[in-house]
Amino acid sequence: MPSPKQPAVPRIDVERHQRALLAAAADLLARDPDSSMADVAQAANLTRATLYRHFSNRQTLLKAIQAEALTRASETLLACRLDDGSVLEVLQRVIGALGKHGMRFRIILMKASDSSPRFLTQRDQVLAPVVEVVKRGQLEGDIRSDLSPEWIVTAMASLLIAAVRAAPTTKQSDVDVSDLIFRTLVGGIATDNPKN
Repeated sequence: MPSPKQPAVPRIDVERHQRALLAAAADLLARDPDSSMADVAQAANLTRATLYRHFSNRQTLLKAIQAEALTRASETLLACRLDDGSVLEVLQRVIGALGKHGMRFRIILMKASDSSPRFLTQRDQVLAPVVEVVKRGQLEGDIRSDLSPEWIVTAMASLLIAAVRAAPTTKQSDVDVSDLIFRTLVGGIATDNPKN
């Protein structure tokens, strides 16, 4: 006699489980990058079987967290009111918001290859609006025009990544780290007389 079919999991539960697993994995792996898949399932209050139905292995889970991180970074930039205030005020908001965001998705910045063409292309697409902010700053005379806007944003992203990677050893608050990044960046890109 054939065994009875398992009832299908409602779509809403599938989506809820996936969100719970991604959130738990991002939080847990940010604190302990060596956490196991079983640890992730436990942190999400779900079974290992449920975790493996969504993510067949650790690499699949990390790719999903990376996609989620890029989506959240894009949403974070939209919330930074890129057209509101001076360019240096906008950059300070962007650095503060992305710094907090980076800490949440620290595992991706710890494990992502800085030379992965796909990751760099996706990161550049997310940061494209910040390039436009820098161009505005150059036109308004607040940012040096002898540096390319793309280079300035790459330098900002690199400083953010370095700060997130170093976070456990520096023991500084998000605000302190964001301020340090902002001062380091602006010290190198601002003109002698910015209007901030």
